[in-house]
Amino acid sequence: MSSLHREEIYSSPTGIYQGPADMDPKYDNLKWVLVHTGNDIAYGLVYVAGDLLRRGHKIIWIDGEGDIEKNVKKIKEYSPHYICFGPLSSEFLQDLKLTKAIKKELPLTKTVFGGHHVKAIPEEVENHSEIDYVVWGPVYGTIDKIIETGENKVIEGAPTVPSNMQPALREYYEQIPRMGNRERKYIMSHFGCVYNCSFCCTDVTRKAFGPKVYKEFWLERRPIENMIEEAKLLLEFETKEVSFEDDDVLYGTHKNGDGTEWLSEFRDAWKKEINLPMYANVTPQTVVRSTDKALKVLADLVDTVQMGVQTTGGDSSKLFNRHFQDENQVTEAVKILTKYGVKVKLEVIIGLPNIDNLVPDPITDAINTIQMCQRISRSVPHNMTWTSCFPLMLYPGTQLWKKSMEAKVPLNDACEFEWHSGEGSVKFDKITQNRIKNMTKMATMFIKYNMSERWMRALMDVNITEESSRQLS
Repeated sequence: MSSLHREEIYSSPTGIYQGPADMDPKYDNLKWVLVHTGNDIAYGLVYVAGDLLRRGHKIIWIDGEGDIEKNVKKIKEYSPHYICFGPLSSEFLQDLKLTKAIKKELPLTKTVFGGHHVKAIPEEVENHSEIDYVVWGPVYGTIDKIIETGENKVIEGAPTVPSNMQPALREYYEQIPRMGNRERKYIMSHFGCVYNCSFCCTDVTRKAFGPKVYKEFWLERRPIENMIEEAKLLLEFETKEVSFEDDDVLYGTHKNGDGTEWLSEFRDAWKKEINLPMYANVTPQTVVRSTDKALKVLADLVDTVQMGVQTTGGDSSKLFNRHFQDENQVTEAVKILTKYGVKVKLEVIIGLPNIDNLVPDPITDAINTIQMCQRISRSVPHNMTWTSCFPLMLYPGTQLWKKSMEAKVPLNDACEFEWHSGEGSVKFDKITQNRIKNMTKMATMFIKYNMSERWMRALMDVNITEESSRQLS
């Protein structure tokens, strides 16, 4: 495959995809298969589906979690020209297994891989001959290139303004019923994040396209009418709750920001036309800077938010590139939200590697993080907070992954990038590994009942059965 210099700044103004005005396709009526893998809604691939349908192509969906032999048979009967995958890191090997099986039966059918995993490390994909194309970046501007280009190519997509982006969800929910029947579904107003956490892939995209383009396209919100149109479909598929999956729903709601008015208009439209309960993500820094109006609107829109706290202040925050955040800020944010009647789910990460001697003892660091959550929870009325504690995942291509590789941090073979398993990416000695896993399972209890460090250290050494582990997840 051709090499792509990911660190170059994306600056060509002629490369920016402008949408319908230049969307006259050179090709149409080709058959495409889109493969859903994993337990999360394939929100990226449904936008690929939208672009394909808009260009006059035919699509079907396959559930990659199903029996491989049956999936291959179904694909063979459809006889597609192209098969598209968009795996997360946790799903890449599974999709690769299906791809190999498909190629045995349909060697001339072309396979296309995109998504965060291949975007972070496209060079890894070059080692797999069964992958014909890698789409790096957005789908927009790539469909005709895929058709025209010989295989074994990295094809770079270009961003488009959000008003041009609309997912094709009906086919997805109908053909992947376990997703269509989920009580909670997703919606997003923008696809970027203002932060630069070392464990996240945001840094890859921002560096590649440059901060100006990133802000203009990834942080620009979609038109409200487009989101309402999308949400109306959710009403047809047994949806009971919608997760507002923006990394931070309060982005831009500071004084003189334009986010407050957007959020207010969205709330009004949502209440009038959809009126499903919502759940949203926030961060401490935006909460403490948000206007009273924005917070009131948020409280009218959701009853619960998820707040990414990740770790305590100090050295572990430096490792995550979150040195701007400390316990006082998180506490203030939680107090503000609960004052408006909004419940807060705190999310933290433990099992950190010791790089530059920032986290010499992962167990003490984990206990400090849990104790922080205990203090925060007790600063607000009872039952207004709870905590989820996850093991650290080192996603390929991220800053922290690169630092860990450079520091020769050993990796845990049992890690499958599944948060709720308790198996993180960092390999510790057997005792420490078990303690980290147990703490992810019992942290909620430790915090709710304000357990002392003595009790935590005693309980982290118990042997939890697999069935109990699943129940605790």
